[in-house]
Amino acid sequence: MLTKIFSGLLGLSLVLASPPVVARSILVGVTNEGAKLYALTNYPPNSEDDGMEGWTSFIYAVEDARGYREVKAYTSFCNGGNVLSHPVKGTKDTMKVPGWHSETIRGSISVVADSQASKNLLKSVCYIVYNQFH
Repeated sequence: MLTKIFSGLLGLSLVLASPPVVARSILVGVTNEGAKLYALTNYPPNSEDDGMEGWTSFIYAVEDARGYREVKAYTSFCNGGNVLSHPVKGTKDTMKVPGWHSETIRGSISVVADSQASKNLLKSVCYIVYNQFH
């Protein structure tokens, strides 16, 4: 009888002690400025966020001298699983070269994919969003 109670309590304690689900990050490289960029697998890119047709939204992580942080971003350079040299949809906010817009505390900033790390991040975002639906 005590064995059944103990094993029941042990099973309960194991469930209660399970670690929380955290974002899984994959290092895609180091930028020209020395920051590490991570693709986050818990937040898959979305090609139709907030009615922004032609834009892909995603969340990535940056680790630099200021610490680790997750950043919401969007790009218009994804089509068919590939990074385009020209944007899918041109607006006054569209960048002329591959990259993305990041939302920060101070507002939106444009990030040019000029390092191997930023190019790798953009490639992975475009690939993932395309393969979600095909």
